Amino acid sequence: MDQQWLQHHREQLTLLTTLHNLAAPPESATVVCRFGYDMDNPYSIRLSLVNSPGDHVTWVVGRDLLLAGTEELSGEGDVKIWPSRQQTETPSLYLRLGRPHRTATFAGELHPIRQWLETTYTVVPAGSENFQMDWDTLTARLLPPA
Repeated sequence: MDQQWLQHHREQLTLLTTLHNLAAPPESATVVCRFGYDMDNPYSIRLSLVNSPGDHVTWVVGRDLLLAGTEELSGEGDVKIWPSRQQTETPSLYLRLGRPHRTATFAGELHPIRQWLETTYTVVPAGSENFQMDWDTLTARLLPPA
């Protein structure tokens, strides 16, 4: 599957790409992944791994963590991201997602993911995320009614 950039509307950027589950048998190793960026939640990226239509698993990772992982090993605990060390025409980005007693490592093409991620920083520059947040609505959701 070729990478596809989808822009739903002004507030969201989406990249559809293929990842390979490195531990899965070859016939089920390919997984479609939807990288989603929502300006209403500017600090994070949603990774939706689509197993089949209507069946997906979503992970939320920090946008800065994903960016750092395109350059070097990034993350601790449940999420680790790093670029391939081999100098090839199509370098890879590795994502290790884990839960207690279960871990999966995926690989995808680095350049399209990095290019899409840079677009999110064009839309919402680093350091300006705070200005995108609707703090009143967030506070109302978190605090009990007065």
